[in-house]
Amino acid sequence: MRPLPFIGAMLVLILIITGCNQQPNIDITDVLIQTSEAIEELDGVETTATSFDGESDVKFRIMVEGHLTEKEAEFLFDQVLENIRKLSNHSDVWNYYNGYFDIKNYDDMVKYEATKIMGEPFAISSN
Repeated sequence: MRPLPFIGAMLVLILIITGCNQQPNIDITDVLIQTSEAIEELDGVETTATSFDGESDVKFRIMVEGHLTEKEAEFLFDQVLENIRKLSNHSDVWNYYNGYFDIKNYDDMVKYEATKIMGEPFAISSN
């Protein structure tokens, strides 16, 4: 019995399995912390809160002072998406994670919501 074909088949199988593992090596928790710090420096942003479920869902809340226009909300959401993209060093980071975002103020609670689901376009809605 020749072990060479068996070893070759095992190596091919290992390469296929590792090649199919699509999750990139991203420390998303660290990326969220850094993004949160960057967003909190923007005018009108009071604080942020983030969470990650350990698999694929990212949540990001922005607390603002006063009332935002839809254009201002879009700008904030774009800043969050772009910061996460840059800090993760993966331009395709949103192919691996779902993003759930909201902007809230103390008077009206959740004012704007947005989602970025894998394979779907970014969607914003106002309440």
